[in-house]
Amino acid sequence: MTALATLLDASPEHVEQDITEAYALVHAYEGDNTLSEDGDPHAEFAALRRRAAVHRSTLERVLTGADSGERTATPVWHVVSFRAAEQVIRDEDTFSSSAYDDSMGRVIGRSFLQMDHREHRTWRNVLQGGFNRQAVLAHREEVRSTVASGLSSIAARGGGDLVADVAFPVALTTIARLAGLPRGTRIGTLYTWAVGLREDPNGRITHGVRELLDTPSAWAPGSLMDLLLRAENPTIGTGPQLLPVLRLLLSTGTEPPFRSLATLMYAALTDPSVPARLRTDPSLAPAVFQECWRWEPPLTWVFRRCTTDTELAGRMIGRGELVCVNLASANRDDTRWSHADLFDFRREPLPSLAMGTGPHTCLGRHLAAVEAQELLSELISAVGSTWPTGWTLHTDGPAGRGFRSPVRLGVRLGNAWVA
Repeated sequence: MTALATLLDASPEHVEQDITEAYALVHAYEGDNTLSEDGDPHAEFAALRRRAAVHRSTLERVLTGADSGERTATPVWHVVSFRAAEQVIRDEDTFSSSAYDDSMGRVIGRSFLQMDHREHRTWRNVLQGGFNRQAVLAHREEVRSTVASGLSSIAARGGGDLVADVAFPVALTTIARLAGLPRGTRIGTLYTWAVGLREDPNGRITHGVRELLDTPSAWAPGSLMDLLLRAENPTIGTGPQLLPVLRLLLSTGTEPPFRSLATLMYAALTDPSVPARLRTDPSLAPAVFQECWRWEPPLTWVFRRCTTDTELAGRMIGRGELVCVNLASANRDDTRWSHADLFDFRREPLPSLAMGTGPHTCLGRHLAAVEAQELLSELISAVGSTWPTGWTLHTDGPAGRGFRSPVRLGVRLGNAWVA
């Protein structure tokens, strides 16, 4: 059996099992990773905002909340206010995304995440054909079907975990479809390999992906990888040269989205006003999920590298220095939002930085909206018509520093469930 065949020989049941095994690896990693056990860092971020918009810190303190005590600590500028954060991520001339060379770049290789200016725009212009609103709406029914399937599975068992059974499968299967991976692909295996959770000691996964990239006809027409393979642009390259971007799409198209969906379900099931209002006015759904993105963005920070000596919020940042933009802190800046710590979908809508802004605005923002819209619709329908009045939710709520979301949304259902 060839390396490619090992990735493509799965039945629908085996694909589902592969996704389940992938989430088990993610969950196990979080259990072993102290960064996800720090509870709620928002009080710390608020204290920093009260002192200043920008702080001299270390990468270790930013990531863990404590000094490492080692002499090799990495200096970093920690940006915590909305105005300063927005300034950094809008200005690619002064603050470069090449900062990811030393992190994501080491895991997946060089991708458009690390690029700026014309090089970055070349990639975005091609990928936008698969990420625009019309393109992602074509996958709307598939998203809804995946949500419904997960909820039905929970119903049949009398309970389950909404993160493992709904949020993760929805995010992973949706980005796999947009990327154009053939049906039968072991997408759970590919995802855990893409993010570095699964080792590939004999190179079979890597070889299989390269074979797939050398077979343009294998990718769904109009999919993201199909668009890239047909771009015929030297900036983008062809075939196996696209391996890093496939890893990036699987990573960023799954990790933040599944966490965002998990937090959205948490908000919808712990705030009684959410299902009540959405039943009478479904058009409020965008206000709910956009507020949820602001309140608890799944990705806490992004990084930039300063390209020239510059001043930011009264602090002098030197050329080559690392800058950490704290999106979670910026999105709770009380100089922009009243009672910013509260989840309140009735508040006056103001753009947050959850999806970024400027030249690096999240390519997947329309996809995120479609996933959230369909998930809310199916979840509210289940709560209103098929979940018994005695259902209970077991969760500690959003947690983590770098990635934030509920680790578990355990639902227990009574005997009155109607599947």
